[in-house]
Amino acid sequence: MLFVLTLFALFMRIWRLDTIPPGLFYDEAFNGLDALTLVRTPLWEWPIFFTGNFGREPLLLWLVGIGHTLFGQSIWTIRLIPALVGALLTPALAWLAWEVAPFLGVRNRRAFALWSGAAILALLWSQIFSRYGLRLSFFVFLQTLMWASLWRAWGGREGKRQTEEGKRQPDRAGRQAKGKGDGGRTTADRRPQTNTQYPIPSPQSPVPNPQSPIPWLLAGIFGGLSFYTYLPSRLLPLVLLPMAAAALWQHRPQVMAQGRGILLAALTALIVIAPLGIYFVQNPVSFTTRIGQVSVLGREEGGILDNIAPVVGMFAWSGDHNPRSNIPFRPALDPLLAPFFVAGLGLALWRFWRLAHLWLLAGLGVMLLPTLLSEYAPNYQRAIGVLPFIVLLIALGMEGAVRLGRRLFLHGHLLYLTLGSALILASILITWRAYFVTWANLPALFPAWDVGFTRLAEEIVEHDQGVRVYISPRGSDHPTVRYLLAQNPEISTPYGFDGRICMRVATDAPAHYYFLSNEDQRSKALIDSYYPDAAAIPVIWDMEGAAWAEQLAQPTGGAVIFPEMISQPAPLSDGIDLLGYWLYPEGELAAGERLYTRFYWQVNQSPSLDYTAFSHLIHIAEDGTTTQIAGADRPPGEGSCPTSDWLSGEVVIDELQFVIPDDFAATNGEIYLEIGFYNAATGQRLPIPGQEGDRILIVIKGDW
Repeated sequence: MLFVLTLFALFMRIWRLDTIPPGLFYDEAFNGLDALTLVRTPLWEWPIFFTGNFGREPLLLWLVGIGHTLFGQSIWTIRLIPALVGALLTPALAWLAWEVAPFLGVRNRRAFALWSGAAILALLWSQIFSRYGLRLSFFVFLQTLMWASLWRAWGGREGKRQTEEGKRQPDRAGRQAKGKGDGGRTTADRRPQTNTQYPIPSPQSPVPNPQSPIPWLLAGIFGGLSFYTYLPSRLLPLVLLPMAAAALWQHRPQVMAQGRGILLAALTALIVIAPLGIYFVQNPVSFTTRIGQVSVLGREEGGILDNIAPVVGMFAWSGDHNPRSNIPFRPALDPLLAPFFVAGLGLALWRFWRLAHLWLLAGLGVMLLPTLLSEYAPNYQRAIGVLPFIVLLIALGMEGAVRLGRRLFLHGHLLYLTLGSALILASILITWRAYFVTWANLPALFPAWDVGFTRLAEEIVEHDQGVRVYISPRGSDHPTVRYLLAQNPEISTPYGFDGRICMRVATDAPAHYYFLSNEDQRSKALIDSYYPDAAAIPVIWDMEGAAWAEQLAQPTGGAVIFPEMISQPAPLSDGIDLLGYWLYPEGELAAGERLYTRFYWQVNQSPSLDYTAFSHLIHIAEDGTTTQIAGADRPPGEGSCPTSDWLSGEVVIDELQFVIPDDFAATNGEIYLEIGFYNAATGQRLPIPGQEGDRILIVIKGDW
């Protein structure tokens, strides 16, 4: 049965993996780009921590890098490892449930294990994150294996003895004749309290026999490796601390007898963690950066107290509102499983002093801390470590419901086991529809999963080979676009600019421009006037039918004009010349007025440096005294059009606004704009060939 369940889990995790989710999200693409660098890097030079994108632990990226070597570059390759791990989580949880069942007082160990392995398939957020090219499911998987190994090591021979004794105790219900006059109930049905499949170990009767070191060794390995997956792994010691205290208090002889195994697990974990730990000691900023960015500690509003209600409510009446992680506001548990989770939580609280129940409560509480202590609670992604404990509490609640049903109604336990299994199956079907139908068709997935940028890359691959491509106001360096274009080396890397403050106009080559419709309407109309032989048309639509991106295709030999430009050719150096300018308003300046300027720079060859542009409104008095009235020094386009990116044959149009000071008054003398470039590192301005000056002057008003 577990094998069949695992096959179904595999199918559920990988079916249509490359198309659902519908795009390639920024973080997934970032991981894919890092994986590509690993393919070209010797194994001994692979980083122990990836600092980009707020910092990431390396284990998943190492495996995705290997996946790229084996299977090539694709969306499917990025998501394959998390999906496989998500499928293997089913047998891993079944193993964990099997090992901990005797210590939770579970009577039907096999059903408890199967329910636990199946229940994870009924949680929508587990389904989403298992098909998400991030390291989340890897942490859950390794954590589950660590706990299963620990309970195996702790139970050891006692657990094995109980299992074999249970196998020697056949269910008498099937062998006894039906009693007369009892409505068809068997003797076992009339005495359900004696019909236990497995004897339950007493928490007060530990077994001090030394055990095999292998489970302890595995616990250390899995625990250590979990630190290479995701941030919440750092909280695992907080779950172990109350367990250690309770074990010393209640089971001191067994702790002493298991001392070597416990020490082996601890030392193994420390050895595995050591390389990453040494890195964090040497680079403490990497350890704290992401935590500091999302923490709500110290906030007066939106702090911990404000997070308590949404985090508690996430199990029944509220949920994560991020469409990337959930159907917005859908609770983590559906109505079929929520009552059993509450029942299991009640049973754990009722017996909280027992080691296994304390472990469930500690795991639940500690693994909710990442979302409780961070912004946007409840955040399912940050609470991902709580999944094993939720699943076990659901199975514990179902097991308790079976016991209660047998006591109240005196029916055979098979009926209740069947009903419990049917409920989980129904919940899995609900989750299947919620994921593959409802969630997959949410219009909000278009921006949340970077579907637009995914389709933009596909559009470029299909139609823009051999053509210079520009994207405005963003997207040329978007990881999704870069990763998908990297599959096609014949496609040139797109060039970017923010058309709202800077334009790049190709004058000597055919070019295709893409404008993100909701973000940059202005530059599309402007460049339309520069290219009279071209027109912008929609090429990408969102899930609601609105245009997301428009394309303008300038043909070979197409006309290029700048109708608003005032010509003033002036040479500079390093491949840059002034072609002309535009001012608005023209005429005399007034205090408090805003002056709009555009400077048209002709690129004769690609500049060698990233220069800083200066644009100063100055007053030159009759005696030659110069006073700066307004101005700014900044990279062209506020950094969106760096000079090192300029191409020969382009005209780069840099726009700047000035506000005339309130105390400005017209005086004798002249008003100019002085413009030019300088090296920010040295302060050295670009010289003007054949002149002593290093600035270009544009007359605003002469002889006031």
